[in-house]
Amino acid sequence: MYRGWVVTLAGLLINFLTGIIYTWSIIAGALVRDMGWSFTEAALPYTMFLFSYAPSMALAGRIQDKIGPRPVVVTGGIILGGSTILSSFLIEPLSISIVWGLFWGLGMACTFATVTPAAIKWFPVERKGLITGIVVFGMGISGFILAPLINYSLSTAGVQFTFLSIGFLLLFGILLLSRLIENPPLPLNPGSTIAEINPARLPLEIFRFPQFYLLWLIFCLMTGVGVTFTTHMDTIARIQFGFAEGFIVVALFSFFNAWGRIIAGVLFDSLGRLWAMLIMFMAMALVLVNIISFSAPLNLAIAVSVIGLTYGGLFGLIPATVSAYFGEKNFGFFYGLIFTGIAVGGLFPLLAGYLFELRGDFTQVFIILLAANLLAVLLSLMIKKPTLSS
Repeated sequence: MYRGWVVTLAGLLINFLTGIIYTWSIIAGALVRDMGWSFTEAALPYTMFLFSYAPSMALAGRIQDKIGPRPVVVTGGIILGGSTILSSFLIEPLSISIVWGLFWGLGMACTFATVTPAAIKWFPVERKGLITGIVVFGMGISGFILAPLINYSLSTAGVQFTFLSIGFLLLFGILLLSRLIENPPLPLNPGSTIAEINPARLPLEIFRFPQFYLLWLIFCLMTGVGVTFTTHMDTIARIQFGFAEGFIVVALFSFFNAWGRIIAGVLFDSLGRLWAMLIMFMAMALVLVNIISFSAPLNLAIAVSVIGLTYGGLFGLIPATVSAYFGEKNFGFFYGLIFTGIAVGGLFPLLAGYLFELRGDFTQVFIILLAANLLAVLLSLMIKKPTLSS
């Protein structure tokens, strides 16, 4: 097998393990029901995770640009596994927010900022979207497969045992798979027929390009929508739509989240950045309008499927755009900088938890998410590909 496919599949599996993060709404529900946490307290660890995850992506991306991917992935596996094991002994809001939230952000940045750059460097420029989609597919499909298992573990063995089991799975699984992650020998992108334009030759030159700021804002707004559903999906299903089996909705979201990453990559390669974004973002807007107007379980199923698909697609579109617009030399750092937008997006679920406790439903939250989504559509129309003279 071509070595590039080995690296791609290893990256997919590492993302599958770290995709346990998409089951947080199930864990949060158990913390509320079984441990007496408030909805805001249950959302705080995920918000702390996002605050840590975002700036850590830029740091991890820059380090892997310098020293290569494998040491960074190993570091991430140790942090993720170790912090989750430690969290199993510290089940209270402040401790989990710090030990799990902050350290998980750092550990996941080390893995996520590394496996995608390592994989796409093995393939021609024309396949950036597809390869990116395949690597991040693992994170999306993870929740679909693991949501029922996490739900079963929480209901039968409890929160502490679930944290402990996740910790050991992450520790040993990532360390094993990290042995397969590596950059290709020079030259990069063998067989490419497109000359690479790299307008930002030095890392800090990225800040002089308006495309950077537009992509950052789009990423911030769209992840704000996605992480709000990720954090509160179980509660949205039970309270807003009267559907008791919230873990099924989480699994549905994760299934479409996974395929959205590949579909978005294919759309990027075949239709280009603009049409791929417009198709994905407008689909999300339509289903948000739908669930604002109707509160039937069928509407929830449709909305969760489409939002999962389009939110997942974001993680195929943005890195492919960064690589195509600014080249691969500093890709990890550039993508990491744009990824910091998720830190501000992480305020959305915290606000959603507050508004839910204040009003008793998520209708106002959905309206705010729709406004953010439509703004992202407008911003996507403003982006032009940078040139050497930009």
